[in-house]
Amino acid sequence: MELTGDLKTILDISISLTSEKDYYRLLEGIVETSMNITASDAGTLYLLTDRGLQFMIMRNRSMNTCQGGTAEAMDLPPVELTEGNVCAWCAIHRKTVNIPDVYNSELFDFTGPKKYDKMTGYHTGSMLVLPLESHEGEILGVLQLMNAMDEAGNIIAYDPVYEYIVYSIASQAAVSLANMKHMEDMKQLMDSMVAAFTKAIDERTPYNANHTTNVARYTERFIDFLNRKHEEGRAAPFFDSGQKEQIIMAARLHDVGKLATPLSVMNKASRLGEGGVLEIKKRFALLGALMEIARLKGKLSAQEFEKESDYLKTAAGLVEEADTAGYLSDEMLDKLKETGRKTWRMEDGTEIPYLTEEEKANLAIRKGTLTPEERRIMENHVTVTSRILKEIKFGETYAQVRFLAGAHHEFLDGTGYPKGLTEKELPVGVRILTIMDIFDSLISKDRPYKKPMPVEKGLSILRSMAAEGKLDKELVEFLCEMGEDICIRAI
Repeated sequence: MELTGDLKTILDISISLTSEKDYYRLLEGIVETSMNITASDAGTLYLLTDRGLQFMIMRNRSMNTCQGGTAEAMDLPPVELTEGNVCAWCAIHRKTVNIPDVYNSELFDFTGPKKYDKMTGYHTGSMLVLPLESHEGEILGVLQLMNAMDEAGNIIAYDPVYEYIVYSIASQAAVSLANMKHMEDMKQLMDSMVAAFTKAIDERTPYNANHTTNVARYTERFIDFLNRKHEEGRAAPFFDSGQKEQIIMAARLHDVGKLATPLSVMNKASRLGEGGVLEIKKRFALLGALMEIARLKGKLSAQEFEKESDYLKTAAGLVEEADTAGYLSDEMLDKLKETGRKTWRMEDGTEIPYLTEEEKANLAIRKGTLTPEERRIMENHVTVTSRILKEIKFGETYAQVRFLAGAHHEFLDGTGYPKGLTEKELPVGVRILTIMDIFDSLISKDRPYKKPMPVEKGLSILRSMAAEGKLDKELVEFLCEMGEDICIRAI
């Protein structure tokens, strides 16, 4: 079977419209191809909303008007769904309307077009209005074509044969439109779920209040920066919209495993935890009282009492300082160990330790606030993140989200966790997420165990880690080039 020219054109148009993936280009395609087939001078596309028919695309060739879609934005009120308006009637009754001459028709209220003509000098003549109906029978909108033209440029009525041709094309395009709408609904559902996770993570503790949000914002801004550098011809990776969405979603979900992390670990602002120093001071006060009793009974000399009392005061100050210090020197650790070895013997032979085993373990932490066991619990949030995300059916669109989120503590040299992955196993999305996670932890103002660093200092540490082979050097250098700009609008 040989396809005629007109039939082949129509089929080509149908294939083009139904394969279009860009929402606004599809809307433009419906209007422009319908105008071309019918030799129309103008066309308007409305989409049905809960407020009425919303203007989406307006094209008028003789008036050189191009609004909506990828062109100039539109800011027109929606058309109310009243019987008197031709496009509203078309949507309500799901029927095509063919008006040979607007000025000689009393079927509908054409006050709007006539007012437009008076203001602009345009003349609205013929009109063809068709409903956009999905394969499920849902009215999605209305296509309105105006002023069919003959070869001499005169306005003529629309040939009834075009009603079927354009309706067929519009119906096929409406299927794509419905699929896009369905996909957008699914995307919004996914986004809302991710937003709920993000809110739950960040609000669970004041010490994580903005981290997830900031990491996602830094990630988005950095990807946009890399794309600009790529377009400028720099050796920067490029991310299409799908890749960008996946990485940002992973950023928003990267700490979801912290929902299972005990707050006693999450909120541990100091080595001894809340009330830990006070507990030791109470014990030291008790020891001081026992020493006083021993002195009064003659079991402790005045000189020994003074020496032990001074030691308690010094040890209490040392403990208080060590509790919140960012880093403990060898000298301080030795003094704390000495205190940990001391005990007071009671009259019945029992001994009261100056420090409990748990307190000694906490005060042996050189950097940070967590013991090795607590750090293992905290680090386990990455494994929990992967387990939680495994239960979500991301589909092909977000197929990499779980891996990206679950690998954000891996390093290129294999020293990260939980799997010790290496450079060959870590794609650029993970590398970006790792850098942004560390960067925010360095400059964050709400971490319980450290003061925030200036951006310049944070970038310097990232450079050092890149030099050690842990982070991607090129990405870190691009971040350093971006500098303070990445923090704009971050919390």
